[in-house]
Amino acid sequence: MRKKDVAAATLLGTAAAAALGFGVLADRVADRETWDLDKRARKKAKKRAKRARKKAAELSGPLGKWYVHVPLSLFAAGALLRQGKTGGALTIAGASIGAAALSRILDRAVKHRAPPPGRQEPWEQSFPSGHALETTAVAIAGGYVLVREDVAGPWIAAPLALASAASGLGRLVLDRHWSTDSLGGYLAGIALGTACAGVYEATRRG
Repeated sequence: MRKKDVAAATLLGTAAAAALGFGVLADRVADRETWDLDKRARKKAKKRAKRARKKAAELSGPLGKWYVHVPLSLFAAGALLRQGKTGGALTIAGASIGAAALSRILDRAVKHRAPPPGRQEPWEQSFPSGHALETTAVAIAGGYVLVREDVAGPWIAAPLALASAASGLGRLVLDRHWSTDSLGGYLAGIALGTACAGVYEATRRG
């Protein structure tokens, strides 16, 4: 088996495992089996939420909004397209648009869960965290493509990807989501991001 086939199979296997994990977690959240864990995690997060951390969380918040990451991803995709790297361009754009769409689909598909008191919109869906989902999916797919297309080395792409995905943790610091909301968002984001990267790898020439 070629290295690219192994890489593609590993990525797609990771996507399947993350999707399964998300399904299990969503079921437990719906049955309120994680309630005690979430309360304890919120209490600890509030104790550790210092002013500097809150500021950092607020600054990273926009990264999880579709109107920020979609234009940025389309810009990156356009740059790759001009270089003739169509597969990479479609992967980055698809991951971003797909993440925004999946976030909204899950908002309606899973049982409604009210957010913690720190969020001012109790009627909005809390599980999963859209910030964690969208930034993680875009960070994984985008970082993978940039490395494989020799646009950025792993020492550049990996820290950027981690920094982007970390914005999901900021929602805990700001008391906008429960801990399992962020975990669910990360699992869904990993599933989508690695699926996009896996398809990209499987169809990539060379």
